[in-house]
Amino acid sequence: MDAVPATDDDRRGAFDELKELLSSGRIDAAEFATRSSKISDATTLSELADLVTDHGRAPKAAVPTKQSFGSVVGDAITSPQFGRSVGRFAVAFSLRRVIFWALGLAVAGGAAFATSWFDASSGGSSETPSSPGGTQATVTAAAHPRLLTRAGLGKLRDDMRAKIGSTRYLSAVIYPDYATIEVPVAGDPAHSRRWYYNGSFPYNPIDSPRRPGTSSADLAKVSMTALARAIRNAPGQLNVRDADRTYLIFDNRSGRNVMSVYVTNPANDTGYWTMKLNGTTITKYKAP
Repeated sequence: MDAVPATDDDRRGAFDELKELLSSGRIDAAEFATRSSKISDATTLSELADLVTDHGRAPKAAVPTKQSFGSVVGDAITSPQFGRSVGRFAVAFSLRRVIFWALGLAVAGGAAFATSWFDASSGGSSETPSSPGGTQATVTAAAHPRLLTRAGLGKLRDDMRAKIGSTRYLSAVIYPDYATIEVPVAGDPAHSRRWYYNGSFPYNPIDSPRRPGTSSADLAKVSMTALARAIRNAPGQLNVRDADRTYLIFDNRSGRNVMSVYVTNPANDTGYWTMKLNGTTITKYKAP
């Protein structure tokens, strides 16, 4: 395999494998950026294989997900154990479906009864009273973050300053609706701290060893205008038609801090655009 030439399809496959390693936590953003930048220069399958090897790193702890009451009840109803129990009594699939519907209606009815009983017993109402001449107040869900916009990136920067006390970072991966940010630990150069962001910082950070030789950069020094323009123009600049996935990577590469825009389409055509923090282009890897 050492001498077998690598094709463009092989390079695209290697890039996909790197994305899997990144998403599973086996490599971090800085490692992903370093390896992906070498894919276009790889000429043999052996060189590509070296780039997608994870070197035995253990997966990092996944960010815990919040469960609502509804999802817990739904998981319980549709679990294999419950299904086997019901199957002992159900003589046909249709009967089992009826049982599921009955259980669902019972849960919903019980919740409605409990809510109405609580309101009646407390003498209050779950709705906010309207004021004379005013409109009824309503409860709305939190706005879905749009991080890959100038406003979204600016909010991330401001929220980072408010929550963490600094806008300095070691690396970051920013998707349309969430981001992971690795920041330095004050007074401890051997460790870093990783935060999860989705419009707020809902979880405690995860501490981990800091990559040797990495330097921090300041998100406040990023040209948000140039970055937003690059995000908007990246599909055309990188020959990725019908792009449906875009994300950003901030990292330290070859002794300098850079930011990259990655775009991919359903056919897995992928390209990336690497810039200095002021928006000056360093390199563009275009899809074939």
